[in-house]
Amino acid sequence: MADILVVTGSPRVNGNTSMLADAFIEGAESAGNAVTRVDVGRAKIAGCLGCNYCFSHEGECCQEDDMQELYPLLRRCDTLAYVTPIYCFTFSAQIKAFMDRMFCGIAKPFSIKSTVLLTAFEDKDHSISKHMIDTYRALTAYSGMEDRGVVAVGSVFEKGAIAGNPGLEEARRLGAGL
Repeated sequence: MADILVVTGSPRVNGNTSMLADAFIEGAESAGNAVTRVDVGRAKIAGCLGCNYCFSHEGECCQEDDMQELYPLLRRCDTLAYVTPIYCFTFSAQIKAFMDRMFCGIAKPFSIKSTVLLTAFEDKDHSISKHMIDTYRALTAYSGMEDRGVVAVGSVFEKGAIAGNPGLEEARRLGAGL
């Protein structure tokens, strides 16, 4: 059984990205995994200051914001699932701030062994997801984590447009396979 942290990065409430996360969680829980979901899309998370405070304070960050509640989850989970819309060829700003604040994990390592990426985006040109997927894979490899899979669902914009999309079943299967 894995301990999975699902981090959603869309500011839109109950949109396509949220539905993609729900499908993944359903699959992961059906396989007996423990799943915790956090929504950084509307959280108060500032960007990393690059101050290196964490290196002299046992991995603690000097900033007091919503990220403080997430550090214990990062230190506990085996698998981290990034769930984000694609904005300007990459992650949403909200999830990127979360990712940047994981810098303190260099000073005091997190327990994360593997990652997955799930993304929903408006563009009908599905090749635009390649840029973010490449960034995700580079980050995962650099961090010494195993990439367990990617689900990218394009051509969905209006709230709920992802309903019935085969990408939801793909997300369920990915979750169930962990």
